[in-house]
Amino acid sequence: MHADYFIDQLRVLAALESNPPTERTLAAFKSVAREDFAGKGPWKVRSALADVTLPPRPTPDADPKWLYHSVLVVLDENKGINIGDPSLWVGLLARADVQPGARILQVGAGVGYYTAILSELVGPNGQVIAYEVEKELADRAAANLSPYDNVEVRYGNAATDLTGTDTFDLVVSFAGVTHVPSIWTARLAPNARLLLPLTGEDWWGAMILAEQSDEGFCAVTLGRCGFYPCTGARRDDLAAQVSALFSKPEHLRDWRLRIIGQGDDARVEAEAA
Repeated sequence: MHADYFIDQLRVLAALESNPPTERTLAAFKSVAREDFAGKGPWKVRSALADVTLPPRPTPDADPKWLYHSVLVVLDENKGINIGDPSLWVGLLARADVQPGARILQVGAGVGYYTAILSELVGPNGQVIAYEVEKELADRAAANLSPYDNVEVRYGNAATDLTGTDTFDLVVSFAGVTHVPSIWTARLAPNARLLLPLTGEDWWGAMILAEQSDEGFCAVTLGRCGFYPCTGARRDDLAAQVSALFSKPEHLRDWRLRIIGQGDDARVEAEAA
């Protein structure tokens, strides 16, 4: 019952269209129990509708029903690490149109909740390589995801320490970047896409969906977002540029970007969609 209500709530709050990517994404959200990843309750949560300056509130008790709402679940309040807002991520993953059989690099697995959803989306013939830089979270994610045969959790920084020879159809980051690290560019399969929070000096910016082009990447903005920064995928000068770019509300959604170059040579340009 909780899951049915949860899915109906996400459909309405995220203003989702009824189409195959949406239905596949909602089915994946419905199949993953949030309480399996949130730890023992009561939990500290924050509503997607709440003032972001207010502290998170504890749930009244440890009944899992409190998790089946559009709330982020606090994992480390001091570091700003959470299980992110599902009404945000359901729309983003539907827009990314994750295909069965896809190979995904997840940057920032947390405790594995969204890793499990990605696992459901790619199915048994796909694969999710999930990196987590916080050792405690990586250990929790590995334990939580042990039933998922198509998931590999790696402790480390995906922006600097990506190992192996895997290529990826999708890179999805749960930490804010200012550019696309060359270590990711080198591992992209043909027609690969990147779902990334492009964030500035205050950790706020816009989510982008990007594809490779001759000059670097072409992207479209999918709405305002705020994320913990991704170590190894940030430059101070680009963070200032991103902050200036997204100070204009019209740039936060349906604005086309070009990310030219990578690493020390990267820059971002914008134009109307």
